[in-house]
Amino acid sequence: MKFKTYSKCVDYLFSLERAGIKYDLRNIKKLSLLSDNPHNKFKSVHVAGTNGKGSTACIVASILKEAKYKVGLYTSPHIIDFRERIRINGKMIPKDYVIDFTNKYYKDIEKIKPSFFEVTTAMAFKYFAENEVDFAVVECGLGGRLDSTNILKPLVSVITSISIDHTEYLGNTVKSIALEKAGIVKRGVPCVTGNLTDYQKTIIRKVCKEKKSVMIDSTVITLKSKFIPNTGYAITYPEGEMILPLFGKYQLKNLKTVFAVYLVLIGLGKVQFRISELKNGLLNIEQNTGYNYRFRKIADKPQIVLDVSHNADGLSTLKESLKMMKYRKLIVIFGMMFDKEIGKCINQLEKLNGFMIFTKPDYKRAGEPSEFVKYVSKRTRYVIKENVKESFMHAKAIAKKDDLILVTGSFFMVSDFLKFYKRK
Repeated sequence: MKFKTYSKCVDYLFSLERAGIKYDLRNIKKLSLLSDNPHNKFKSVHVAGTNGKGSTACIVASILKEAKYKVGLYTSPHIIDFRERIRINGKMIPKDYVIDFTNKYYKDIEKIKPSFFEVTTAMAFKYFAENEVDFAVVECGLGGRLDSTNILKPLVSVITSISIDHTEYLGNTVKSIALEKAGIVKRGVPCVTGNLTDYQKTIIRKVCKEKKSVMIDSTVITLKSKFIPNTGYAITYPEGEMILPLFGKYQLKNLKTVFAVYLVLIGLGKVQFRISELKNGLLNIEQNTGYNYRFRKIADKPQIVLDVSHNADGLSTLKESLKMMKYRKLIVIFGMMFDKEIGKCINQLEKLNGFMIFTKPDYKRAGEPSEFVKYVSKRTRYVIKENVKESFMHAKAIAKKDDLILVTGSFFMVSDFLKFYKRK
C-alpha cells in the first residue's frame, strides 16, 4: 500500500491505536534497527513525570533554540494536528516526511504490529537524526522503564513529578509508579528530580545510587517571583528580571526543574548561553515549541480558559490558578478518560465551587458522564451534555459577561473544543 495524501496516512497511523498501548521495548527496538538506530545519532534530554513533563520539555527546548542550537522536540499528545508531536526549532514535521516514512516502513509496520506511539517515536527519532539536530528534548509517553522513548541514552534524565496514574501499566502504589519512572535513569547519567515528596526522592535516590547516577534535587533552587496579571510571573535575579508567560504556581516548580537541567548541561560542557537567550527562551516558549493550553485564557466577556489537566494532581492546581482570575461565577466543562481516578478528580473539581457540565470528548477512551455524577456531592450543581459542542453552547447560554468558562479534564476535551470554536 502507498499513501498519497497526508490525511490518509494519518488515518492509517491512528488506526494503529487498535493495538492498544504496548508497554515494552521490543517493537521500538525492531523499528529502530530497521531505520539504522537513529536514537544513537543525537544528544538528548529525556523527561518523564506524571505532571509537568510537557511544560518542562518545552521550556528546555525553547531556551536551547534561543541559544542558537538546532533542537528537536517530541511531545504527546497533540491538540489539533498529529505533526505537533514532532518539531525542530518549533516547526512541525513536514506532511511529506510523515507520508514518506510511513510508506517506506509500511510492510515492516504490518509485520511487527507496533502501536501508534511506537511508530510515532520511531518516526521522530529518524527525523531528528536525518536533520542532524544538536539536541532532542524527548517527553516520555507513559511511565518510563518500558516506554518507547527509553531506548535513548540521554545527557540528563528528568523526573518532574510522581502520582497515581495509568495504574493498569504502572501499578497502583506510589512506590511502583516511582520505580517505573526511575526506569529512565541510565548508568552514569545525571538525573534531575522535580516536585517530589521526600519518600519519592528516597526511591529515586536509591535507583540512582545503583546506577552510579548523580541525583540533582531541583527543589533546593530558590526563585524570587511575583505574579503579574495577564502576563505571568516576573522572575527577579541580581542583574534584572525575566518573564515566564505561563499561569499557575506549578509552573514555577517546573522552571526550577528546567534551571537544574541547564546547570547539569553546563557542568557537562554541552551548552553555553547568555542571560538574554535564557530570557528569550522563556518569553518565546509558544513560538519556539507550540506550547499552549496549560491554563490559557482565549476570550473575555465571558472569560474562556482552556486547561489540559487530566488527573487528580493536575486538577488540584486549578484552584490556585483560578485565584489569579477575577470572575463572578465559574462554569466548568469537564470530560476525562475512563481509566483515570474519577472519584478523586471530581473531588478536586468540586473544590472549585463552580457549576459543572459533564460531557464526553470524541475519543474511544473517554469516560461516561453518567459515571462521573456518581461521585458528585451537590446534585444540583451539574448537568450532562452529549458532547463538547453542546456543553459550550449551554455554558454560553447561562454565562454572564463577568463569568468564567473553564474547559478541562483532557487534551481531547481541548482538542474537541478548538475544532468547534475555530469554526465558530
